[in-house]
Amino acid sequence: MAELRVLVNPDDKAGSVNRLEQPGDQAGQVRGQAPIWRSLVSPSSGQRALVLGSPGVEVLRLLKSCNVQVERTLSTPRAVGSRGFDFIIEELHGWRSELEPLDASSLLGEEGRWIFTLQGGRLMGLRSRWILQRMRRRGFAVVERYYAHPTLWTPEVLVPLERLEPFDFFMRLTVGGGTARRYAILALSRVLCRLGLYRDFLPNCIVVARRSI
Repeated sequence: MAELRVLVNPDDKAGSVNRLEQPGDQAGQVRGQAPIWRSLVSPSSGQRALVLGSPGVEVLRLLKSCNVQVERTLSTPRAVGSRGFDFIIEELHGWRSELEPLDASSLLGEEGRWIFTLQGGRLMGLRSRWILQRMRRRGFAVVERYYAHPTLWTPEVLVPLERLEPFDFFMRLTVGGGTARRYAILALSRVLCRLGLYRDFLPNCIVVARRSI
């Protein structure tokens, strides 16, 4: 994994975090509508997207401004290939996808991505694990998870969750307050990391599944 860097927005107060960036990102990627989601879905003119649920207004505006063809319902399955969706964004409230009866991989193009969003709920961490396992069993080669901070649809930072280092970096960077409070939170974070439970107590999660080729 590339080393993560911090970009600071000069218009914000000194020291405020705008986003984490990997080397090689272009400055233009952080400008415009919904910059973090822009880097996640990489929208471009002529792409096709299926959006299920109630995504943030900024995300829909982003897709529209990039001339992405957006469908909000699916009546018939799409074949693999150029006619498949470039990505599917699904807001998941329960344990199963709305597209569960269908062959998921047949809906996506060759480099298609299925993006699930979850937020709130005591069992959110277990749900993200459930999704990850199901996607791998259904033939998706790469499944990644992210935490969107501070909010799901308008994040300022996107934290990768498949390795400890980015999460630990994020915690050390953002936890504030008095010395005792900071020590207690970071100590608890280290315990959860050692137990492999650090993903299970976050307020939201984005799961990205990429089609096998």
